[in-house]
Amino acid sequence: MGQFISELRKEKGLTQKDIGDKLNITDNSVSKWERGINAPDIYYLGPLSEILGVSVKELLNGERNIRKRKIKKTDKKIVLETKNLSKNFGNKKILKAINMKIYEGDIVGLIGPNGAGKTTFIKTILNLYKEREGEVFICGINIDQDFEKAISNVGCVIENPDLYPHLSGYKNIKIVSLLNNIKDDEYIEKIVKLFKLNARIKDKVKKYSLGMKQRLGIVCALIKKPKLLILDEPTNGLDPLGIKELRDIIKNISEDMNVTVLISSHILSEIENICDRIVIIDNGYIIDEIDIDDMKSHEISLEQEFLKLTSGTVGQIGGEL
Repeated sequence: MGQFISELRKEKGLTQKDIGDKLNITDNSVSKWERGINAPDIYYLGPLSEILGVSVKELLNGERNIRKRKIKKTDKKIVLETKNLSKNFGNKKILKAINMKIYEGDIVGLIGPNGAGKTTFIKTILNLYKEREGEVFICGINIDQDFEKAISNVGCVIENPDLYPHLSGYKNIKIVSLLNNIKDDEYIEKIVKLFKLNARIKDKVKKYSLGMKQRLGIVCALIKKPKLLILDEPTNGLDPLGIKELRDIIKNISEDMNVTVLISSHILSEIENICDRIVIIDNGYIIDEIDIDDMKSHEISLEQEFLKLTSGTVGQIGGEL
């Protein structure tokens, strides 16, 4: 790894002192890494990989992966950006210097082993966990500077949708509409039809199937016409038909409504079918980003890549996940 770090540092035009200053360590420590005397502590792997422009996995392997996927450059607007986002629970660091950009119209999948930090990441960017390090920007707005304006661009369903079971689907939608001062009945009718709920919209939610509740939750999340839709495990408990219907709907709202979608899920086959790009998180670090079209052009499955990246050194040295 040491020689690899040295080569990458030189390519970037950085000195050992530059690296040390960025990591708040001495240049002698960096020198020892490059000479193979010591290896970087796991705490520095995420920030070091960001500085050197490679994934944590590549850094640990000490070589460039010739099949490394390059994320396509785009001139689209950035809808979500995090800078060195970190989150602790007590002395345990759950997120470690997460740097991510999601662009307008993208469908991005967030995957990782249980305990890797996916839900913590989602709740942190929504400011549900307030004690954190780093910055979060939604549509260019720093959530610390104007949270209300930033979050107005977001619709989300985390785990299970929050619905009033004793009220009809229609009344649930009206409550959300009133709370967000939305009076566009034509738009509401459009998304209710898109989610195939129009035939049952006057029925009480407690009579809905799990799939219908999931769809109604997403309808409610879309009422305020968000730029970013966040879905945490949206296919949990759905049968194959329900999963397929949800997949088709997500693709439609991304294309027709230009909504950016961030999906966290364990079902790799569905993530592969829905998303344009995949972000893999393990032990609190982003260990790789994969362009789906590029991956398929190399005849590689997402499952293969996921198991290779998360079953290796990072998982072993990272301790409990």
